Amino acid sequence: MMERRTRPDRAKAVAVNAAIAMAEEKGREAAAVFLEDAGVPLPVIARVLSEPEKRRAEDQRI
Repeated sequence: MMERRTRPDRAKAVAVNAAIAMAEEKGREAAAVFLEDAGVPLPVIARVLSEPEKRRAEDQRI
């Protein structure tokens, strides 16, 4: 399967980057709630917050 390198939904991309920054300040739980409210799918939330090595290169690093 080919890995997608760009996000088709810019609003979710912005939410992911904001949540990565939020996780450092307010914790992963708060960031997860924020992402869920933004409509980000649960598998993506888990990957972004629990597996930083699997984030896309353009995501901010915490």
